[in-house]
Amino acid sequence: MVGTAQDGGVPQAGCGCDRCIAALSDSSKALHPACCLVIGSDGSLHLIEASRALPQQLGIAARSLGIGNTIIPETVSLTHAHLGHIDGLGQFGKEVMGSSGTSLFASKSVIDCIRKRGLISPFKVNNVQSGKPFSPSRQCGFQFEFILVPHRDEFSDTHATLDMAGQSSIRGWLNSLEVDFALIDGTFWSGDELGGRDMSQIPHPPISETIGRLGRREDGDPEVIFFHLNHTNPAIDCGSAEYRELVALGWSVGEQGSTFVL
Repeated sequence: MVGTAQDGGVPQAGCGCDRCIAALSDSSKALHPACCLVIGSDGSLHLIEASRALPQQLGIAARSLGIGNTIIPETVSLTHAHLGHIDGLGQFGKEVMGSSGTSLFASKSVIDCIRKRGLISPFKVNNVQSGKPFSPSRQCGFQFEFILVPHRDEFSDTHATLDMAGQSSIRGWLNSLEVDFALIDGTFWSGDELGGRDMSQIPHPPISETIGRLGRREDGDPEVIFFHLNHTNPAIDCGSAEYRELVALGWSVGEQGSTFVL
């Protein structure tokens, strides 16, 4: 996991909140937009999302995996076309990495969106259909599956790697998937986090609601890690009451550089 923040990261442009000011003063407190790097059984490297913090995130991945100071991914997969998930794509182009033929996996609407933005040239495009697993490279030893999820779709449709459809509870959903680790959207802690803004226009499930549904972690439950945290989310601070509540229930907040072995 090489990024744990919402699209704007921490610090967020133009924000004077305590967390953003602290991150401006101390780079160790900076959080990059949500992003993961998967290493295949054959050593191949696969990026999920491409944020503006791409240089730092490739460095975090390399150091976490013990394979040098930086890496160049062989494939890129995009779940949707919101800013923090695609604004690093330009760095694959001639102005920076000069890549050519890097395999990119996304839905048709995401591909159409990045083509309109002039970001498609470094990539070999692969159109992914919802619910159809695929291997990003031939010998990587794993598959991704894009599942359509409800979200703001003004630019493209939205996909994630898990889906709750057909289940009556989060625990039942996770158990049906037989997952060991579940990375869950934790953008906001509660619905009153953005002052005067209408939170219904930003449809992310708050952590407080999710843990209210989950309750305490039980034997046999997967490890649930919350990420994609907005800079306003108090769970970012390990000393906050919200963070302590989350941990006391047996769940956790994602950390940049975390490695999961499957």
